[in-house]
Amino acid sequence: MRARRALLLGMLASVIPAAPLGLALGHPAAPAAPAWATTPPDPPHPPPEKPAHWDNPARESLALLRRTTAAEGKRSIAALAACEAHAGRFHATRRNRAYRRCATAPLARTLAFASANSHMLSNLAGATNPVRACRSRVLALSGMTGTLAFTANSTLRGGLDAPWKELLDASRSIRGLAAETLRLARQPGWASTCRPQPAKATPPPAVEVA
Repeated sequence: MRARRALLLGMLASVIPAAPLGLALGHPAAPAAPAWATTPPDPPHPPPEKPAHWDNPARESLALLRRTTAAEGKRSIAALAACEAHAGRFHATRRNRAYRRCATAPLARTLAFASANSHMLSNLAGATNPVRACRSRVLALSGMTGTLAFTANSTLRGGLDAPWKELLDASRSIRGLAAETLRLARQPGWASTCRPQPAKATPPPAVEVA
């Protein structure tokens, strides 16, 4: 009986293939090697922008703003002086009304040009990097036109209802500011102070160390 059983087991062993060594020994299969993540390459760096400088277009823009400031300042002086004279021919009780009808449009025009020119002059000085003397003159003109705009706006918003003497003083003050703006815009020496400057060399891009 035992001989038959041994013979049967031998026949089965010859027919059934042997199991994998790992399973036969009772050990699990070795895990697969981990896949390491790869870092994508850095995108190309854009070339650095050239630093802004005071060039011919900047000088031409300044010349245009100066001409506009001078022309509009002269117009404001003449218009407000005419309105003062016009209102002065009326009775004291009607002078404010006469001045308001005459001066509202010139004051609004003064406010518009002075506010716009002050803003553009300030932006021009900030964006083009002029030399110190030129920058100082541009900002001085910008500040004066800004003060002119503020005073004209204050008169339009509440000064037209003031007593005639106060209103007349405000009108003359605006004319004085317009005259000072005109003087600065026409002051000699702009061409030599605000000459075009050569562009500075663009600095080389920074090299990243891995």
